Amino acid sequence: MHLLVYFDGACEPKNPGGVGTYGFAVYNDNDTISEGYGIACEPALNCTNNVAEYTGLIKALECLLLHDYGESSIVVHGDSQLVIKQLTGIYNVRTEHLKPLFEKAHELLSHFRVRLEWIPRELNSKADELSKRAYIEYLDEHPELINKFKPYLATEKQLKLLKELGIEPYKYMSKMEASRLIRKLLNKRKR
Repeated sequence: MHLLVYFDGACEPKNPGGVGTYGFAVYNDNDTISEGYGIACEPALNCTNNVAEYTGLIKALECLLLHDYGESSIVVHGDSQLVIKQLTGIYNVRTEHLKPLFEKAHELLSHFRVRLEWIPRELNSKADELSKRAYIEYLDEHPELINKFKPYLATEKQLKLLKELGIEPYKYMSKMEASRLIRKLLNKRKR
């Protein structure tokens, strides 16, 4: 059996210190084996996108083991160059709070025949969508944080421009994400 694993994580609306969320999707050919999403870490200084990315991979691998897919051949896709390069030995793990996550992911990967591949963000849409769902649900359940995060949320001007450019912004989109999308769309138009 050859499985495709996609994982993602984000720390929004600010990194570090935002809400760390993850998402993953596992496929066998075109069939969905499993999907999952949740909170990697609650708002705190050591809550980062890298913590969330590692958590997404760990949760996907734990799910596979729980459903007796150990020893399977898997191809793991993630858009985090840091996580992929650390797990393939290209980068060292220098940040103390990432070391336990790296070790856990490394241990879980040992239960599979695995190939790790970095992919561009655009090819990781399902895991990204699930991570965003976790973020939106978390802020819906914790409305007291919305005022705290207001300085980091997309402005009305950004939201209006995104809509004019044909993108429907998601609830609680960050200024940083709105800016990234606007730049990307405007650069495409220049070509």
